[in-house]
Order: sequence, then C-alpha cells, then structure tokens
Amino acid sequence: MNKAIKVLGYSALSAALLVASACSKKEETSESPSPANTATQEVAKEDVKPASDKKVKLRVITITTDENRNKIMENYIKPGVAEAFPNYEIEFEPGGGGEDMANKLKTYNASDDMPDVFWNDAGYFTPLKNTGSIMDLTSAITADGFIGKYAVPDALKHIDGKIYSLSSGADTYFTPVIFYHKDMFEQAGVQVPTTFDELIAAAKTLKSKGMVPAVTPGKDGWGPKLFMLQQMIQIGDPQAMMDLVANKTDFDNPAVKAGVARIEQMAKEGVFPDGVANLDYGPANEMFTSKKAAMYWMFTWELPNLAKDDSVDFFPFPSASDKYDSSKFVQFWGSPLNGYAVSAKTKHPEEAVKLAEFLAMADAKFFESTGAPIALKTGNSTSEPGPLMKKFVDWYNPIPTKIASLALNSLDARTSAELATQGARLLTGQYSADDFAKEMNKLWKENTWFNQ
Repeated sequence: MNKAIKVLGYSALSAALLVASACSKKEETSESPSPANTATQEVAKEDVKPASDKKVKLRVITITTDENRNKIMENYIKPGVAEAFPNYEIEFEPGGGGEDMANKLKTYNASDDMPDVFWNDAGYFTPLKNTGSIMDLTSAITADGFIGKYAVPDALKHIDGKIYSLSSGADTYFTPVIFYHKDMFEQAGVQVPTTFDELIAAAKTLKSKGMVPAVTPGKDGWGPKLFMLQQMIQIGDPQAMMDLVANKTDFDNPAVKAGVARIEQMAKEGVFPDGVANLDYGPANEMFTSKKAAMYWMFTWELPNLAKDDSVDFFPFPSASDKYDSSKFVQFWGSPLNGYAVSAKTKHPEEAVKLAEFLAMADAKFFESTGAPIALKTGNSTSEPGPLMKKFVDWYNPIPTKIASLALNSLDARTSAELATQGARLLTGQYSADDFAKEMNKLWKENTWFNQ
C-alpha cells in the first residue's frame, strides 16, 4: 500500500513540469500535417540515428485508440521511420488500447513472444514487471542524452524510482472539462453553472428548449471509468478522491458513494442523450461539433480541434460542496507508466530503445503541432497559443493539487474492466449507486495494482 500512496507524489512533479514547460507551446497548424512537413523531417534526421549498421528486425505494438493516434502514425511515424532507421525492418501492429491491449500483451508475455517495443499502461504493467518482461530505460536514455530533452526528468519515474516508458509529456496537460456552445447557452438563457445543483438546473432548461444538454462517450463505460466517476467524487470531497487513488479508502466511503449517486441522478434527470451508455467516442464528438448537444464532457486533448469553432468555450466541473474549489484541485491524466516501453527480452536492446525514443518524439511533435503544451522538448521554435488554449493553461498551471487519474494509476486490468462495466450500467439510469459500490468493492480488495 505504501507504494501506491506515492502515486500522489506525481502531483508535485507535474506541477513543476507544467511551470517549466508552460512557455513551450506552438500556434495551431493544419490538423493533418503533410508527410513531407518540416516537423516530420526533423524527427527523421535530427532526433535519432541507427544504433548500428546491422540489419535488425523489430516488432512494435502501438496504441490505436482514437483519431489523434491515427494521425501520429500516418503523418509522423510512417513518413519518418524508414529514413531514421534504414537498417531496421520494423513491423507495426495496431494494439487498440485498454483491455484489448492488455489482453494482447498478456498473451504475448505468456507465450514468451513479447514485441520489442510496445505501448505500456498501468493496467497491465504489474505482470510484465513481475516476469521481467519490461526494461528499465533509465541507464540507456541517460547514456544517450535523451533524458535531457524532458523538462522535468523525474516525472518519468515510476514509484520504484525507475523509468519504464517514454512519452511526449502531453498527458500531464490533459484533464476533463465541460466544453459548451456559448450561443446555445445564450439561446436557452443559461448561465455557466458554478455548482452541481446549477448544472442540473441548466440541463433541465436546455432540455426544455429541445436541446440535448450534454454528451460524453459512454460505450464500454469510457466516460465513467476515465473521468466521470472521479469528477463526481472530487467535486464533493477531493480528499476522498485522493484516498481512493491511493487505496486508503473504498467504494463504501460515503463521499465516494455520493459521487456515484450524482452520476445516477444525472442519468435519471436526462442530462445525457438517450442511449448514452452505447454512445462511442466519434459519435459523441460529432453530436457536440454539429451542435446537437450543448455541452461536451471531454478531456482537453480535444481542445485544439474544438477551439476552431468560435462558439466553443469551457468551464471546470462545478462544485458539489465547500470542500472543492476548481482553482485548487484538478484531475490530471498523466502516468509515468504510459508511453513506449521496451521488452527486457529483446535481442536488440540498443536499437529498440532508439525506436522507442523516436516514437515518443513523434508523439511530441504531433501534439506540439496542435498547439498543445508538451514536456518533451522538440527543439522547434514556439509561439503563443490560441485564446482558448491560453485560457486553459492560465487556469490549469497554478492549481496546487493535481490528483492523479484513478484509471491510469490505481486499477489493474480486471478492476479496470469491471469499473467500465459498472459505469456503463450507471449511465442507463436503471442502476443504483449502492449496487455499484457493492460490485466494485468485491474486486477492490483484490486489485493487484496495490500489490506490486
């Protein structure tokens, strides 16, 4: 349990990281950069070199969960990888994400057939570590100088002090907010809510005007698992949320159950569209961008795209008690385990590390091109962000307590899958908070994340 509690220490690290890299922002560019663009060429020519002249074969499993990941692959990885590694033969395998990725890697690990490079995640890290299947990258990236490209290298360290994954550092800036269409609010005569009760009232008004109040991905429990449960607990009692992340409490905690009950209430009040429990990521996004819904509950990784519409703004999740202040507490998406990892059993460790570095840099250059702040320094010149991004950074950076995401830092694969299932049930409005807590507690005590 002591190891798990240390997860909260990353709040301090991430806060330092945010201040250190707040000036590293780039003006928005084309959503789909040309394969021949300068950033891609820099990935190929400047950031990496073949580790040796020997022809090597490497297998890579990449995360393929959303459109951004597809853009990174098509516009940054594929155009540059052959030039960067002329002596490599690289086989890319799409891994999906979440449970799909976990099951894939568990199968490969059990059959002693791990890919050389793969996307790591807290949900399946423990079995890989226990079987010696994931490399400690600390020495390798220190020796070649890659660690010096990070604003705060300590933010890469796992709770055991070692580095297992390389990422762009953009995750640290991702947090869930409520995006909204200003013109739809104005048309309905709705003000931005500052309390949970005001949020419910605003949703009722919007619905009375024939509008869908809010939308979020609900299929497979995506929204509830990744942020909604955490937000609904946090806005009532942030300490209870921090305790849940650290395994100092469980789902019988009254503050935790109150958060679950808020999701149940919203589902019953019709805050979300009918069938939200089966609504996938893309359709949810389209409902908002086409103005079929007034609000969009989503992470700020969508901010650069949504900012292209001048009618879009955002606000933090409103408070449900005087214990919560959105200027003092916020959820952050980052985890030191999320990123490209290397198999400890690879036959080509030096080459595999170089490839992992290349992939992390490709991520960084993509997110930089969207105007998102990042922690991995690309060497590109930067400029001021757009108004909505500036508003976000100005709000987010000074927040003193950044609470690590439950989904990334506290759930093994089995518990994660169950939380998704239970979260989807809550969105139907036909499932009680008490039943949710009862089912989650059955697994919570067996959650292997806290027994690493």
